[in-house]
Amino acid sequence: MAWRFLLAGLIGGLCYLDRTAACQLMLHRPLVVSTIMGGIFGNFMAGAQVGAVLELIYLVHLPVGASLPPDDTGAAVFAGSAAAAVAGGSLVDSGTFTALILLSVLFAELGKLPDRMIRKINGRIARITRESVDRGDLKAVEQGLLAGLTLFAATGVLLSLLFSGAGVAVSKLLLPRFGTAIVLDFTALAPVLPLIGAASVFTCGRTGKTAHIFFLTMAVAFGATVFYQWVV
Repeated sequence: MAWRFLLAGLIGGLCYLDRTAACQLMLHRPLVVSTIMGGIFGNFMAGAQVGAVLELIYLVHLPVGASLPPDDTGAAVFAGSAAAAVAGGSLVDSGTFTALILLSVLFAELGKLPDRMIRKINGRIARITRESVDRGDLKAVEQGLLAGLTLFAATGVLLSLLFSGAGVAVSKLLLPRFGTAIVLDFTALAPVLPLIGAASVFTCGRTGKTAHIFFLTMAVAFGATVFYQWVV
């Protein structure tokens, strides 16, 4: 198990680095991260299952400019790890699926705290670099860039270790304690989650011309959820 956490930390760190500080190749998106974490912890299909809905929910929350959106990468690390650990060799059942999506919201909000902190530190690095350049030290630019990249990468590794550990712990310690009534309540909520994601996508359209996309997405999401529940 230790090598799984080590791999989750390293790959999660790269995904966090892709989120804001470098590259931005969409490796940090919830669908990608959750699927990778699912593969690391033994069931990439379970990771993709929760990642697809997280992608819908957080699709319009992009970490661009000065905005500080929820930590969708951290939510995907948690949900993907937990889904793979609890599902074994099959897909996640509807009740567990809903519980993991709802719990991942907590980690998305927690992830904003270190994000805000490292942005402040990175701002100080930029200010020190600018002052050094004003004094004629041009090497400070390279040093400042490396310091910023190291800061974001190290924080991403730590958050990935923390959130993947929380995911595995929740799957082993918390989810088995849910009684039948709670599981049935979560199961009843399962069709609602993709619709929330579809509504979130609709908000980025802002014009009536995209209404057909919204209703088509809702129909597909609801149909896929009902079909999945029927199959499982």
